[in-house]
Amino acid sequence: MIDGDDLKAMRKNAGISQELMAKKLECDRKTISNYEQGVSDIKSKQLFRWLMLCKIDTKSMLNQIRQISGGVDSAKGSKLQDDE
Repeated sequence: MIDGDDLKAMRKNAGISQELMAKKLECDRKTISNYEQGVSDIKSKQLFRWLMLCKIDTKSMLNQIRQISGGVDSAKGSKLQDDE
C-alpha cells in the first residue's frame, strides 16, 4: 500500500516541490501536504497522475490489475466459496 511517506519520497526523488505537484494535480499545496501526512487519502486518478509525474513505472501494476480483472470476468456466474 502506498502511504504518505511513499508519496513524499517519490515527489522529492523526482525533484518536484509541493507547490509544483499541486499545480500539476490542479489542487492546492495544502492538499498535497495532507496526502503526505496521511490526513487525507489520495484519489486513484490523482495517484496515477502522481506516479506518472514522478516517472514511476505503472505498467506492471496495470498488468496485474488487468489479470485480476480478467480472472474476475471469467469467474462470473460461478459461485465463490470460502476456504475452510
